[in-house]
Amino acid sequence: MPRIPTRLVLKAYKENPLLLDLLKECRTLENARNELRWLREGAIAKFPPPGTSSKGQDVYSTHTWQRELRKMCDDRSKGKPLQYILGDQPFGDLDILCRKGVLIPRGETESFTFHTRDVILEAHSAKYLGKSLRILDLCSGSGCISLLLHSLLASHFKDLTIVGVDVDPRAISLSQKNKLHNIRRGLLSPRAQNEVCFLKADILDSIESGKRSFLDTLQPHFPGSNTQSTWDVLISNPPYISTSNFCNGTTSRSVRKYEPVRALVPPIVHSPFWKELGFEHVAREDIFYVRLLSLIHQLHVKITVLECGDLEQARRIMTMAEVLSEKVGANGRQCVYIWNDGCAVNDNDGGARAVIIESLL
Repeated sequence: MPRIPTRLVLKAYKENPLLLDLLKECRTLENARNELRWLREGAIAKFPPPGTSSKGQDVYSTHTWQRELRKMCDDRSKGKPLQYILGDQPFGDLDILCRKGVLIPRGETESFTFHTRDVILEAHSAKYLGKSLRILDLCSGSGCISLLLHSLLASHFKDLTIVGVDVDPRAISLSQKNKLHNIRRGLLSPRAQNEVCFLKADILDSIESGKRSFLDTLQPHFPGSNTQSTWDVLISNPPYISTSNFCNGTTSRSVRKYEPVRALVPPIVHSPFWKELGFEHVAREDIFYVRLLSLIHQLHVKITVLECGDLEQARRIMTMAEVLSEKVGANGRQCVYIWNDGCAVNDNDGGARAVIIESLL
């Protein structure tokens, strides 16, 4: 990491000594100023100064907001994510609570969730989707995708079911809290109470055990229907970072030090599952995509949206989708493309946000 210019350090110190702590992570004075403003607002909200209580009474605390602000800035200087310090992150019109052990929602994820809304509504207008809609959000983390999709789609579908699935009980617990938090604040329709649910399950279980354990987990929640024909949309932001990119500086220090590795780097899986699907070898960072691609055929999914890391990975996902499509005899029924900030990327574009698979015919 390049050193901060001495002139910038002196300028920051003269303006506010607390900016020096924030510069270590922010790297620019403008970003440090913004973070200091947000941290100050958070500290004041936590420890309101005398005379500013909601009931008009004087408030006194041995932990004044100034002391809290200094502690926050010190935590930030050590790389602790701003969202963990403040406790939340805006996501669309929602307010997503952030807690240690659960991945922080990203702007890229917000962007591809909005695009998913557009893809769904376009298919709905074209009569490829009915009046009801069933969405499966796998590796759902904080629940941000599930909840934002409900916020965006509830007015268009009278019958809406969204199920978020994650292996971590901390993520499931936080998802439930985020649902109630946003309903109470009026940011999410009360319908979400019954229309959005979160389940604990490991979608990789059946790969190693050879059993249909994941589908078996879903079935009890939909006893009156055939689980395999229930889902219109599958969306996922799975762990997809390679071990090399996690360790070589590509992944920021803040992420490496504080966010859950399990939600970033896929586990090591040794299974004959890959060869059964027609692959001799699957890179560790791609194992979730193989499983997700196999599920879209088992569940007869019409629209699939998979967030990914870069263009190279997106191309591998497209190739795997084509291989599996041919294997199950679905060739010619799928439209597969890479999406980046609202447009298909070209061969010279190094970035990628998601791979979209539409099986609407």
